[in-house]
Amino acid sequence: MEENLTNLFQSYNQSFQKLKDLLKGKLPRSLRLFNIRLRLAMDIQINFKGKISLTKTKEVRETYVLLIRLMESWNSYEALFQYVKEINKYANIKESIYQAYSQAFLTEIGSLPVLKETLDSLKKKYIFDTDFKFDFKQLIKRIENDDHIRKKLKESCKSIVEYFEGNKIISGIEIIALIYAERNMYYHNGETAKMGMRYGNRQHLIKSLTTSFHRHMLLLITKILEKEYKENK
Repeated sequence: MEENLTNLFQSYNQSFQKLKDLLKGKLPRSLRLFNIRLRLAMDIQINFKGKISLTKTKEVRETYVLLIRLMESWNSYEALFQYVKEINKYANIKESIYQAYSQAFLTEIGSLPVLKETLDSLKKKYIFDTDFKFDFKQLIKRIENDDHIRKKLKESCKSIVEYFEGNKIISGIEIIALIYAERNMYYHNGETAKMGMRYGNRQHLIKSLTTSFHRHMLLLITKILEKEYKENK
């Protein structure tokens, strides 16, 4: 784990333990489940050593490992959403999960700049790497053509390409939308890890999304736990 993520995780863990000690046996089950799912997502180790899977090459195996880790990260994000819905704070529970937290709140905790920074990094690659540009546009088209994905989610994903090409201003939340769309396609449509991209580009994208997503999630949950500690102290 990179140093930045390690520090963020340590801050989260300290906040979690403080609230756990304060509430003792009254720590919400949904929060305990989130803690379990988050740790699983961040520490999961996967390899394909058997003879059943069709991951015959190193790049295929590595891409599946990366995507499975991202999907487990999304599962933990859903567990966090269950917790905030239960306590009815910090998020608009009537919104879709990828838009549930306000931009003002995410700016306050420093999460929105992290997401935007990742988009800007991907934008540079999109501009200067022709292959990545082609692959990323193909991915977005794949999302747009998926009948199981809602129109609003498709539009959020499409806006990333529009931003990359200088035609739109976006906040950074669109990264969460892209991960959510990927999750829906992988779980509901049985999409492969490659998703029509070259493996190198696919791996670069998933790594970027996962690192940014983990930072976002850790900043988010740490601030929520700090606020809960103050309210219950």
